[in-house]
Amino acid sequence: MVNEFVYGPRLFYLEWIHGEWEENADTLEGARVHARVEEEGGRLPPPELLAPEDRVVARGLLLSSERLGLVARMDLVEAEAGWVRPVDYKKGRPGPRGPWEPELVQLCVQGLILREHGYRTDEGVLYYAASRSRIVVPFTDE
Repeated sequence: MVNEFVYGPRLFYLEWIHGEWEENADTLEGARVHARVEEEGGRLPPPELLAPEDRVVARGLLLSSERLGLVARMDLVEAEAGWVRPVDYKKGRPGPRGPWEPELVQLCVQGLILREHGYRTDEGVLYYAASRSRIVVPFTDE
């Protein structure tokens, strides 16, 4: 939903407020790519129980932020060495100059929510299924 709002507030309004949605080849392919990661799997321990030697992968993690007024279902969260990293799956490829702005904003929202819950995170990953590529996105003040 954040992705749609950043892409275009009108699109967000039509899809999420008016419920105007129509399946097409792109949305069906996106659903196929997300099918596995949307099922909850694995458990992310609370931040105070996440040990430096832990390597954890959690799928379909749902967290919210009352302060931000947002809820995020994270496709995947990787934990290693006491740090966590959200991984957001995309069906296509990055743009010619890298990830698209709505994708970056959506990933950064996930990072903010993880931080609010006490997790240490300084980067996220956008995974593009079409190119099977991972782009690491540092979380900065920008």
